[in-house]
Amino acid sequence: MRCLIIHNLASGPGSDEIFTFAHALSEAGDEVIFRFLGPGLEAAEATRDACSFDRVVVSGGDGTVSSVLDYLRFTGIPVLVFPSGTANLFFNNIGNAPEAAALAQACRAGRTATVDMGELTWVDDEGNHQRHGFIIIAGTGYDAAIMRRAEETHGEMGEIAYMLAALTEIAPQRAHFVIEHDGKVDELEGIGCMVGNTALLQNEINLFPDCRMDDGLIDIAVIDSGPIGLLPTVIAGVLDPAGTGLGRPQFTFFQAKEAKITATPSLGMEFDGELIEGKPGSFTAHAIPRCLTLIIDEFSPLNHSEAAH
Repeated sequence: MRCLIIHNLASGPGSDEIFTFAHALSEAGDEVIFRFLGPGLEAAEATRDACSFDRVVVSGGDGTVSSVLDYLRFTGIPVLVFPSGTANLFFNNIGNAPEAAALAQACRAGRTATVDMGELTWVDDEGNHQRHGFIIIAGTGYDAAIMRRAEETHGEMGEIAYMLAALTEIAPQRAHFVIEHDGKVDELEGIGCMVGNTALLQNEINLFPDCRMDDGLIDIAVIDSGPIGLLPTVIAGVLDPAGTGLGRPQFTFFQAKEAKITATPSLGMEFDGELIEGKPGSFTAHAIPRCLTLIIDEFSPLNHSEAAH
């Protein structure tokens, strides 16, 4: 078996576990190649010959995984996501067992599921058209403000940095959102608008109760209230993680194949925890159906998906 491991050495506290994984994976006759992301090697170059490998392993945080997977769309290569980052939300949505040895076993077995990816497009402050794939959430407003506050400390503090940032962002700016989705138009006031490809956050709380990774849809949520007003939503998330009973108070939800979101005033944007420079006033998001082939194990909920094979 030829396996390519693309690893971000600047990932979170579990970064060294990828070497334990490689040791557990390797057998006589295998070829296992490491490529380390950084200033000398970006995702585009690291994946240049990915199709010549039997497996690709992507090791890093959600931003790293998102950037690499964006270059592996529609290749059909079985890709294992290895949780080396701070939050590892995309890995949590896949639902594989997190131990290095278990992931090595799953990698060799090669059971896969094909899932969606989101795609985000916008015009930057210089008038240039930009795009990027996203695997978790893209958004404008409150979530971007949290990412900006946590940017300097999340490396040292981990997930606590995001929690502290949310608590200190006590008076987020409100905006008027125009949401054009699949031929319909809705206008709402709120502190943020998020577009999701996956739903599961920390503590197994589903942000978008009806979201799936393989339905060809994006899930859109407009947040009505600030931190104090969001307390009912937080309580509902703790008591009803799946969101099927209590729902998500202070959130208005939509589902669509494609949507254009315009915020007045513009509030800043992020995708998969990565900040976008400037403050684009609008962005378009759509689902790219079943474009990624992910390796799963017997614990993954994707086993029950039509896309599992």
